[in-house]
Amino acid sequence: MENARCGEIALLLDQLEDLIDEGKTSFLSGKISIDKDAMIELVREIRLKLPTEVQQSVWIVEERNKILSEAQKEAHLIVEEAREQAQAMIERNEITQFARERATSIVETAKEDAKQIHRGSIEYAQDTCRDMEQHLKNTLEAVHDEVQNFESYITDMLRQVYDNRQELKEMGIQLDKEAE
Repeated sequence: MENARCGEIALLLDQLEDLIDEGKTSFLSGKISIDKDAMIELVREIRLKLPTEVQQSVWIVEERNKILSEAQKEAHLIVEEAREQAQAMIERNEITQFARERATSIVETAKEDAKQIHRGSIEYAQDTCRDMEQHLKNTLEAVHDEVQNFESYITDMLRQVYDNRQELKEMGIQLDKEAE
């Protein structure tokens, strides 16, 4: 699940780059109606920030694995110690039974602790990916809104230039008629 979310984030970044590359061009100047360098720089900054969150998730998983490994080693050592003690006191059945129960209890406790650490690391990684995903969605929406505002501005300016040109054309026709 974590990898899928991180993959989605990477996909969103690719889509953002495609949006920049496929930006609408103005028919007057042939230029893209967004600042391509600024947008690509924004994508690069997002990519630079992304590995920190992902690295933290990887670190948490590695730490969880280390803790699990250490807990298993410790549990193994405890079981071995209990076996050795049981061998030394084989004639005392009650002590042997107590040692087995204690070893089993310690192993179960270690397993439960490892499960809780594992759950916590997964939840943290999911929260981190969810936060990054939301941040990227918000950024994409903001970029989209800015592009729409810019296109609207350019369209209004073109309409105004066209109207001015028509008005000048009519003034020229009027002058020609008056000159006749």
